[in-house]
Amino acid sequence: MKILKSSNKNFINSLNKILSKRGENLHNNIDKAVKNILKEVKDYGDEALIKYSKKFDKIDLKIEDLLLQKKVRNSYKKNINQKIFNSFLKTIHNVKKFHNLQKPKDYELSSNGVKIKSRWNPIDSVGLYIPGGKHVYPSSFIMNVVPAVIAGVKRIVCVTPPSKIINPYILALFDQFKIQEVYQIGGPQAIAALAFGTETIKPVNKIFGPGNHYVTSAKKQVFGKVGIDLIAGPSEIVVVANESNNPSWVATDLIAQAEHDINAQSILITNSDKFAQKVIEQINIFKKKLPKENTISKSLKNNGIVIFVKNILESIDIINNIAPEHLHLHVKEKVRILKNISNAGCVFMGEYSTEAFGDYIVGSNHILPTFGSSKYSSGLGVLDFMKRNSIVQITSKGYKKNQNDVQQMAAVEGLYAHKLSVKIRQN
Repeated sequence: MKILKSSNKNFINSLNKILSKRGENLHNNIDKAVKNILKEVKDYGDEALIKYSKKFDKIDLKIEDLLLQKKVRNSYKKNINQKIFNSFLKTIHNVKKFHNLQKPKDYELSSNGVKIKSRWNPIDSVGLYIPGGKHVYPSSFIMNVVPAVIAGVKRIVCVTPPSKIINPYILALFDQFKIQEVYQIGGPQAIAALAFGTETIKPVNKIFGPGNHYVTSAKKQVFGKVGIDLIAGPSEIVVVANESNNPSWVATDLIAQAEHDINAQSILITNSDKFAQKVIEQINIFKKKLPKENTISKSLKNNGIVIFVKNILESIDIINNIAPEHLHLHVKEKVRILKNISNAGCVFMGEYSTEAFGDYIVGSNHILPTFGSSKYSSGLGVLDFMKRNSIVQITSKGYKKNQNDVQQMAAVEGLYAHKLSVKIRQN
């Protein structure tokens, strides 16, 4: 892990250089390839989906196989452990409970013949991308679908890469949420189908869900034709801890992020060199016992940072500069630090609050802004599946009170048809 000291003259520049470097070259040559796939799906529809399933997924599909058949969907019933599935049901309960409180209320104002109202409605249709293959995350599907259901979205479409064996827990969740449209199609071609539509798949209004660099590129390129949730980058965490904390616990918090991806980032902020050494020693012990030792090692070598501060409260400005996806405050000063944190996706308070609880069970959403985007955006929630419109109603009294002001302002801006549309209504 790279070592930085906040006392160094060029500390912030050095830190920002490391942070920005992680995002470089993630999409080299990808955008162009994805652009061609999107165009082909737009032009040739189902035929292109079949072609790319064979090319990328090595599976021959017929057009009638695009919609996942009941026989496949029901195959989970003999292949899941009910005790394990009960854990997912507990997650659903907790996520619903937390997200139900996010649903906004309409409001209106009425004065002197003018009534204005703000009204919320669910998006008509959404597409949820569900990764397949080695990286299958039923928990991420829950994080997407629950707020969509709470928002009241009428049409929820799921796409997932074709596979000879689809994860049974994903299939069980389709059943649990009564999802009618599930298409076995993945990659950029799935995003294209959701955005443009094909003979089999009707287009949606907004696309959600994590994916690889190709999927991310596709989402960026179709934005404008449809809405998208966010541009998700590799996972990241900042852990603030010192010698009053448990180095083994801190080590596991750091490697839990590192095992996601070689581009994931784990950062430790501490005021103790001895403590940092203990944490690194524990990382080296733990990672050898884990299946993803190679991924963890590469992630920490490429992107891991230990930041030394003289006073642990110096971490506040550093955290707000990084704007991490996850922030875990182990130290006793955690409440004081939290009060001054404005840029973080999700904050975990105290030694027992390992980030994995947020990933799976407590009810907060684990789809969060990365690459510093928590400076201007939030984690996924019910509002992402809704839209707001305004309603204006003006009586004769309201017209008389406001018409001169509108005419004068329209004239200043040179919009004389606007002025005329008001003036013509004068008695």
